[in-house]
Amino acid sequence: MHYLIRQKISLQLLSLYLLFVIPVLLGGAGLYVFQQNVLTQNAFQSDLGLAQAVALEVGANLRAATEIDSELSTAQAARDLDLKQLASLFANASQAHSDISLYFVCDPSGNMIINYPFSPSTIGKNFRSSDYFQGALKRASPFISSGSISAITDTYVVSVAARITNDKGRIVGVMVINLSLDKLTSRLNTVHQRLSPSSEVGLWVIDNVGQTIATTKGIFAFLDLPEDYAGLILAAHDALQGKAGNFITHNQSRDWLYSYVPIPEEGWAIVVQRPTDITFAAITNFQHGLIAALGLLILGASFFWFMMHHRVISPLTRLAKAVSQIQPDQPIQVMYTDLLDKDRGRRDEIGNLVAAFTAMEREIRSHFQKSDETIRTQFYTLDAFMRSMDEGVLLESPDGQIVYANHIFSREVGIPQQELINSRIQDRNLQERLSTMFDRPESYHEVVEPVAQGRGPHIVEFPIRGSYKTHNQFVPALRDIRMRLFHVRDAKGALLGRGRIFQDITKQNEGERIKRNLLAIVSHELRTPLTAIKGFATSLLEEADEEVDTNWQKYSLSQIVAESNRMADLVTNLLEMAQVEAGTLKLYPGAYHLSSLLEEALAGVSNERYHVTISLPEDMPLLYVDGRRIQIVLRNLLENAQRYGGPDVLIEISATYEHEQTKKRTGLTLHISDNGQGIPPHLAERVFDRFYQVESDHERSSSGVGLGLAICRGFVEAHGGRIWAENRTDGKSGAIFHLWFPPMLLRAQERQQEYL
Repeated sequence: MHYLIRQKISLQLLSLYLLFVIPVLLGGAGLYVFQQNVLTQNAFQSDLGLAQAVALEVGANLRAATEIDSELSTAQAARDLDLKQLASLFANASQAHSDISLYFVCDPSGNMIINYPFSPSTIGKNFRSSDYFQGALKRASPFISSGSISAITDTYVVSVAARITNDKGRIVGVMVINLSLDKLTSRLNTVHQRLSPSSEVGLWVIDNVGQTIATTKGIFAFLDLPEDYAGLILAAHDALQGKAGNFITHNQSRDWLYSYVPIPEEGWAIVVQRPTDITFAAITNFQHGLIAALGLLILGASFFWFMMHHRVISPLTRLAKAVSQIQPDQPIQVMYTDLLDKDRGRRDEIGNLVAAFTAMEREIRSHFQKSDETIRTQFYTLDAFMRSMDEGVLLESPDGQIVYANHIFSREVGIPQQELINSRIQDRNLQERLSTMFDRPESYHEVVEPVAQGRGPHIVEFPIRGSYKTHNQFVPALRDIRMRLFHVRDAKGALLGRGRIFQDITKQNEGERIKRNLLAIVSHELRTPLTAIKGFATSLLEEADEEVDTNWQKYSLSQIVAESNRMADLVTNLLEMAQVEAGTLKLYPGAYHLSSLLEEALAGVSNERYHVTISLPEDMPLLYVDGRRIQIVLRNLLENAQRYGGPDVLIEISATYEHEQTKKRTGLTLHISDNGQGIPPHLAERVFDRFYQVESDHERSSSGVGLGLAICRGFVEAHGGRIWAENRTDGKSGAIFHLWFPPMLLRAQERQQEYL
């Protein structure tokens, strides 16, 4: 990535742009988060402070009510149950405390004995079952009841009750005062208007059982519940447990902030409810302002980037593209094309750059035109030298790309020079051609590659079994090649390329090989029949003046003829082998039945001690081959099987014909197997060498010099086929020879009007 950015100025400027914009955006986001947290905490603290102020106000009212009730219950008039004095006390207290709507006293049985304001209809009414009467009896301090509708005044009140005891400590009654909640609500609204004038802010006073005592939403809260009733219940629950805090609830229409504090002495709670859009209005305004500022910043930066790209980056990019397309041999100048029309007339630095590169291109073209002819002449001279060489020459760049191959190398591998140029030595087509030229495909990698990789000597010699001629035909011809690898370096020693010179040294080595082979043949193979001929001829001459035994004479002459034929066959084999190796073997093809060729080959093998089984496919096509040469191949293979298979050899002949292109090997394959001892695995290829014979426990024929299988391979490969040997794999002992004929040698029988 860093390398790509260093190559393009547009990416560099874009990186600088992003380095400016991204920190600004991150800083804005950080400022927003910080300010949001600060403003949110302020809003939470503000609502929590409002709830605490209301709690203090309500708590003061409740404490005042309990103090009044406690004073009245301990007054002597109450202890003596002096109704006249109690009425006077109630009247005085009513004038001082307008928020108390009712004063009354019940006897220990719960019957009302006095009330104020006086209501005769309720005297004697029993309140024994009320919670405040029972609560007052059970505790020494005043008891505050939950909110309820007074049965006397028919208003929503909270009752404060305290027991009355006489001088002896016996309970003589219960003093009850009703605290009017409409007065409490009025005070709550006053506090609400003073501390939070918004009409959407709700204040709730919850008693110890979770009922709404007073609220800014109306005295009967159950008729005017907030939109998020569950949030109010949760806040009241936490506050009644003595907790204080804030939380936000979410519903489909609006989000709400709840702040709650307890009134611990009375066990009540205060809840403040506020819509979050009002609570966090300052945060929202700050957010909108910050987004607007960042938007303007990004818009300005984007406009700057657009102008920079339009006026600087794009012209530089077009100029770089035009410069990269400058070629000295182009018919037109790149700098005068339409690519730079918008920039050529500019009078700033961009225009000066275009003018400078235009002049540079003219200068380059001028120098190239002057030197091109000289370079071309030198190249043609060098190519003429290369063409005059008898060796194959291959030149490579340091990365293995072929930059030159002369006609000798191109001809030997059967690939045109145009195809070799700019290819690689590792390309599949060239590798297959080079591997085919070796006896074993892996030999190329074992011999040549270590030299090319610098892991061996720079000069190496190796044999090849043939080369390609015209029409991509592989011509078998054993030759010796000397390859010399050299490196081309500049004055500083840097590698410019590598070269390979392939020299045919077959003629240099052939003389010595021919001398050795001819000496062996003359000393052994030719001397044996000559000795026999001389012996029989001498015997006939010695008996010329005497009476000649006719049978002996016929036998001697037949032996002379047999030994002469043996010598003729040896000479013929030598001539055929020489033609194969020289690549001058001429073929005279025709259409033949494989069965006919086998019958004629079997007829030429004179031995009745062997058995032959033949199994050929019914749909087998005709062979378009040189019949005489293929008969020689078949006869040599049959004689070889007879020679090494033993006296009672069983020869099995079969064939497989594959004509589908999906098969691994299409064409016709002939298999000839025997039940002899087989071939040592390491000699499976060597048996096809000239003058080589495998030693066997069976008696070898006196004739033969080891040319039979070599001639077989030469004839088969001259047809484009292949022959190889291996041991049988069907669980039986013996060797098996395979002859493969490619599809181009096969002719369908119905298409042949005449065949041999």
